[in-house]
Amino acid sequence: MGDIYLIEIRLSRTKWRIRKTISTIGRMFSLDGYLECHPHVTLFGPMSLNEGISPRQLMDSVGMVAARFDPVPFIINGWEKRKGSNGSVIAFSVMPSGPLKTLTALLAETLSPIVHSENIWDANPDSKWFHVTIANRLDSGKVTKVFDALTGKQQAETSPGIFRWLRHLLGYMIRWKKADQVRPVTIDETGIRITILQGDKILAEYDLLEKRWINSDYSHDSKSWQTTLALFRQQSGFERLDPQPSHPDDIYLISDLHLGHKNIIRYCSRPFVVSDAGEMDHVLIKNWNYTISDSNRVYYLGDLRYGSDALPALEYRKKLRGRITFIEGNHDDWELGAVHSATLNYRGFCFLLVHDPADAPDPFDGWVIHGHHHNNHLLSYPFIDFKHRRINVSAEVLGYIPVNLNDICTLILNKISCGDPQPVLLNYSCGAE
Repeated sequence: MGDIYLIEIRLSRTKWRIRKTISTIGRMFSLDGYLECHPHVTLFGPMSLNEGISPRQLMDSVGMVAARFDPVPFIINGWEKRKGSNGSVIAFSVMPSGPLKTLTALLAETLSPIVHSENIWDANPDSKWFHVTIANRLDSGKVTKVFDALTGKQQAETSPGIFRWLRHLLGYMIRWKKADQVRPVTIDETGIRITILQGDKILAEYDLLEKRWINSDYSHDSKSWQTTLALFRQQSGFERLDPQPSHPDDIYLISDLHLGHKNIIRYCSRPFVVSDAGEMDHVLIKNWNYTISDSNRVYYLGDLRYGSDALPALEYRKKLRGRITFIEGNHDDWELGAVHSATLNYRGFCFLLVHDPADAPDPFDGWVIHGHHHNNHLLSYPFIDFKHRRINVSAEVLGYIPVNLNDICTLILNKISCGDPQPVLLNYSCGAE
């Protein structure tokens, strides 16, 4: 096993969320022994080195390619099933970006002369299946059962006949109740380091931000990883380094900062180490104050702080610039003087501002601006949903920076004028095609 190598991207921000989903699916369908313990996207391999080729030469070849790339984005989106070389596989589908495709192709071109790959996709990288494995080595019947339950297909195809209904009632009630706990994951991720595995151990990791090999301390709770995440935030625009000028009449919106809340880093895949909510607070408050001036009107749509480790709400309020109207969230304190909702007319639009979109009146002849859903259900609650006329201003969806209402209106008008009603998932570029 030590003679087998694999080149992969370990999940970074989304690791906890994906692991939790894998664990839940494993319990639902009794998949112990078949689950993927270390979620990743395979770039090349498994493979063995050709005679005379050393692990150092492998690292040099990978490093030569990796040095040409910045962090590579992709989107994890829903479920897939396929037949693999050792049984059937159920996985998260990955929508690769152009840079991820190019990286994979160049690795295949560079490594093919010095290794023997056991992966059929490595000989044809243009057709590569990008995915994050949930479970493998399964028989096809088991994979189909799991896949159909997760997607609801089997339930939809079930005969409504009374006898079949009675016979399977209990089983379906249990299964579909459990399946409801696992929603399809749609979330953006970024490959920050390229990992070379030797057997089941990490040989080394190439940091795409620092352009160097990491040879120890691979933990995502380490100081080294904290430095890497800080560089990633700055390069991706998630952390502002300098104030940005604003016009006094500009109106800004954001929700769900969850200041002081360590676990929100895991729950919503924020680019911080989970052990340091103080760093998160510092960056989120800095982003706010580098965007907003004291004269700007700000609508904050709920959940400013959360948890016993957080400062009192008024202490956070003192740190934030702007003339703030607080919309009441489900975790807010009465001291903020929050209102349940607000109505705003701007550039010909009527906006209802409310924390949870479920609290909006039905029907409402306007656009609902909300938070509450974070980036947990992006297909249902994207940044801009033209079909339901909803705008999600949760911090994660905005890239952790308050959004200008004028920019929202301009984007909506431009999309409508182009006849493009497709939802806008995020208010930043995630790079996937």
